[in-house]
Amino acid sequence: MDDLSKLVEDIASDLWYRFRAIALAIDQAQRFVAMPSGADSNSPKEQELWLEKLPDHPDEINEIAGEMVLRAFRTALDPTNYVILQKLIKETGVPVADIMQVTGLSVLPVSERVNDLIQAGLAIKDVQTGQVQATRSAQTVIGMVQEIQDGLSRTILERFRNLRDRRQQEQ
Repeated sequence: MDDLSKLVEDIASDLWYRFRAIALAIDQAQRFVAMPSGADSNSPKEQELWLEKLPDHPDEINEIAGEMVLRAFRTALDPTNYVILQKLIKETGVPVADIMQVTGLSVLPVSERVNDLIQAGLAIKDVQTGQVQATRSAQTVIGMVQEIQDGLSRTILERFRNLRDRRQQEQ
C-alpha cells in the first residue's frame, strides 16, 4: 500500500468511528422522540428514521463525508491544536495538565480544544484516567504536514543555494 492509500485508509477508518457514534446518537434520539406516548403517536417503525434512509442517499453521504474530512483537517491545522496533537503523538496517554503546560492555556480552553479534537476524530480520552491520546488520523495528518514542511525546507534551502551560487558566478 502506498503512502497516500495508507493516509486515506487511516483517516477514513477513524472518521467512520466518529460518524458511527454521531449517527447512532441521532438515531437513538429520533427513536426516543418517536416513542408512543399516546394513542395518536406514530411508532418508530411507522416513521422514516434518518439513519435507515441514509444508504439510499449517496449525495448526502458524500456531503457528510466532506464535512467530516474538512472539519478534521481544519481542527488539526489550527496552530494551538497542532501543538496539542504533536504532544499527543509523542506520548501515549497525556494528562490535561501536560497539555495546559505545552499550550499555556488554562483547563477550560484546553478541555474545549481536546473536545474539538475528539469530535473531529483526532483524539480519544480515557474516561477513567482523563488522559488524552492521538488517533491514527491525527498521526497521519501530522505526519503528512511534517513531510510537507520538511520538503519545503529542503526546496527553500536548495533553491537559495542555487541562487547564491548563480550570483557568485555572475560576479
